[in-house]
Amino acid sequence: MPLVSDEFNIIGSWAALGDRDGFATSVKEGVAKFLGNTTNVTFDNGVELQGNKRDMMQQAINNAKKADVIVAVMGERENQSGEAGSQTNIDLPGIQKEFLAELKKLGKPIVLVLMNGRPLTLSWEAENMDAILETWWSGTRGGDAIAQTLFGQNNPNGKLPISFPRSVGQIPIYYNHKNTGRPYLGLSDPEQKYKSRYTDSDNSPLYPFGFGLSYTTFAYSNLKISTSKINFEGKLRVSVDVANTGNYDGAEVVQLYVKDLVGSVTRPVKELKGFEKIMLKKGEMKTS
Repeated sequence: MPLVSDEFNIIGSWAALGDRDGFATSVKEGVAKFLGNTTNVTFDNGVELQGNKRDMMQQAINNAKKADVIVAVMGERENQSGEAGSQTNIDLPGIQKEFLAELKKLGKPIVLVLMNGRPLTLSWEAENMDAILETWWSGTRGGDAIAQTLFGQNNPNGKLPISFPRSVGQIPIYYNHKNTGRPYLGLSDPEQKYKSRYTDSDNSPLYPFGFGLSYTTFAYSNLKISTSKINFEGKLRVSVDVANTGNYDGAEVVQLYVKDLVGSVTRPVKELKGFEKIMLKKGEMKTS
């Protein structure tokens, strides 16, 4: 995969003088270190990050045919985002998606590991990949962290700090936008024609601000507020019980959003007002 052996791009676009080659840990190095023995693992570039050459693709496909699971490490070059890195197309660059489509034909589980400095348009990938691990630019020890996550030693608990659009036509898209004069209320809305909606796509982002999965599951219950009325200087305490209902220990980021329904000044449709990360063992419950 084009970024599996990469030590240069993995530390990102703001590390011009960073100690890259020979110091940063690639995903290949991280996996080799984690497993200790890589006789059952093959590493292939498959395609270039930005080019259209296909001469490496067939060898990677041949090796993938023998695999139980395919891990595709893909994304952008570090200079494609950040300062002076704006783009009109934010799909996976080059023929990376074409390569994924060929791998999909093999019928094997595919985990897509992303390295990128911006949200990408991933509607096809979301439908066709079995899992997606967003790593952004993970830094000099990124390869170790990614390997530990892939093999279950680390249970991911990150939440997105930015929304991922379904297509570039939705941009700008952000969670705390203002309401419109004719908000779209969903498929149950009896009058849809002249509402603020797309005719060829859902209004929602592909992955919203605050989204993030884990190897375990969490359940929320018993939401409480300290009072039903507060004055301008008053304080309101909100609590909720969070239970780890899955099979693994894990951390959950509990997020509190608010919405002003009757203000005389327009406010965002929702605003993040607080969050707390709590660690829960399998079967444990805590109040946040």
